[in-house]
Amino acid sequence: MDRTIIEVPVISDTLRRIGAPVAALVRTNGMLYTCGMPPIDLQTGDIVSADIETQTRLSLEALAFALETGGGTLADTIRATVYLTDPALTARMNSVYRDYFPNGFPARSCVGIGPWPGFDIEIECTTPIR
Repeated sequence: MDRTIIEVPVISDTLRRIGAPVAALVRTNGMLYTCGMPPIDLQTGDIVSADIETQTRLSLEALAFALETGGGTLADTIRATVYLTDPALTARMNSVYRDYFPNGFPARSCVGIGPWPGFDIEIECTTPIR
């Protein structure tokens, strides 16, 4: 199996800074697998605590950046998982999420989890390489 961990600028540094023992992006067998992306400001590398709409946008922009680094796009994503600290945020998250997939949605699960310190969402996905 050809498995390559791809260092993603800003994201990988941010994940290391918060002590997350994960790879931001792994490429294997023609697919890209991301870790759960928190709401990262790609300009500063900071994780942003804001309303769920802003956090969703930042998480999806981090995913898009990571996928482009590995040779994929959000438009090609076939599977996504959204983790929310409060399932009541789902409708508000969806109001932003749908804008990032105008040509059709990937299969998706939305999972309620316990709280994280300072943010409410992570999104991960599986995407074929272009």
